[in-house]
Amino acid sequence: MTDQSYIQTLRDTGLKVTPQRLSVMRIVLEKPGHFKVEDVYRRIKVSEPTITLATVYNIFKAMTDKGILKSFELDGATWFENNTEVHANLSCENCGKIEDIEIPEIGQLIQKLSNGNYTVRSASIVLKGLCSECTAELSAK
Repeated sequence: MTDQSYIQTLRDTGLKVTPQRLSVMRIVLEKPGHFKVEDVYRRIKVSEPTITLATVYNIFKAMTDKGILKSFELDGATWFENNTEVHANLSCENCGKIEDIEIPEIGQLIQKLSNGNYTVRSASIVLKGLCSECTAELSAK
């Protein structure tokens, strides 16, 4: 994505365009992934030395509230991701890698519930286990 597309996304969601928000967007939307605020803060601090951790937290909250990012809890930490579609997260208990997995039935269930008398506004599913690489590595021992 380009800065113009980031600016348009901010405007489309009603968020003010600021240099700090653009810096965060460059990092969190550059590729699919999962991240913590503190990790993004450390990366931004290099190019934006005056930015505070509180500012980055506020930007993440605003982006989550506007649907640009999603958040989920894992082992006592809040993670964010730029995949806002309905999916589950697979977390490897050995290496810590987090992967997205599509489960069409989840989307169908949410749609079914939303057509009734309940409105589903968010869903978070985290599955823990071992990724294929760690499974193979541990099996080889």
